[in-house]
Parts: sequence; structure tokens; C-alpha cells
Amino acid sequence: MDGGESAGLVALFVLYLGGIVGSMLGGALAQRFGRVRVSRWAYVVSTVAVAGVVWVPGYSIYAFLALASIGMYTPFSLQITLGQDYLPSRVGTASGVTLGLAVSVGGLASPGIGALADRTSLQVALAPLVLMPAISWLMFATLREPGGRGEADGQGT
Repeated sequence: MDGGESAGLVALFVLYLGGIVGSMLGGALAQRFGRVRVSRWAYVVSTVAVAGVVWVPGYSIYAFLALASIGMYTPFSLQITLGQDYLPSRVGTASGVTLGLAVSVGGLASPGIGALADRTSLQVALAPLVLMPAISWLMFATLREPGGRGEADGQGT
């Protein structure tokens, strides 16, 4: 697919639309299946979807971009509330760490990823990002739902 301004605009639209869908799905799915389990599955979906964004050619990139966006936004608010539940006496600190640290690290890494893309290609620059949701899934594999909800059985991904 030939990139360009219109391709970028469509990609941004798909990215933000997926964010809306993922944000709404996160809360609804968490009520039914638990925040930890939903976050785990979201990171599995995100890993596959980000790989698709990087390596699948043509217009199908938009489908993978939508899935990646949905997968990355689904656990966003769940992580904040999980942090607050894991540190109930430090709700502000938990919110700051889960939200502030994530946004800060992303902001710090963005110029480096952009510079790498300028020197090589967008595909080369984005390829390492496939690991990020996979690492998040591995970290969530160690977590249990706070407050004794049924997640402590370790079932699910």
C-alpha cells in the first residue's frame, strides 16, 4: 500500500475509533469476566494485531490497526482501577504510576522510534513494538484479581 496523507488520516481515524470501542469493551467485559482476565486477552489480541500492522501488506493493515487499537485501549482503564485496588491506601500514587508512567515512557520513546523510522523504515521502527503487548501479557500472567473475585483460579489467558 502506498502511504500518503490520506492513508495516514484513515489510519488515525481507525486508531481513534478502535480506542473508543476498546474503552467501552473494557468495562463491559471486565464486569463479566474480571479485569485481569480481560486485560490478558486484550494483550494477546494486541500482540497478534501489532504484528499484523508491522508485517501484513496492503489495505488489510487497517483491520490489524483497528484490532491493535481495540486491544490496547481495552485494558487501559482496567489497569488504573487494578492499581488502585492493589494499593488501596495509596489510590493517588497507584493512579499516577499506572497512567502517568505509561504515558511518560511512551512520550520518551516516541522520538527515538520516529528517528529510527526516518533512518530505516516504519516497519523496522515498529517491529520491536510487537514485544510490548507480549511483555504486558507476561506481567499480567502473575496477577490475580484483587478482592477474591474468581480470577485466583488462574484459568484463562
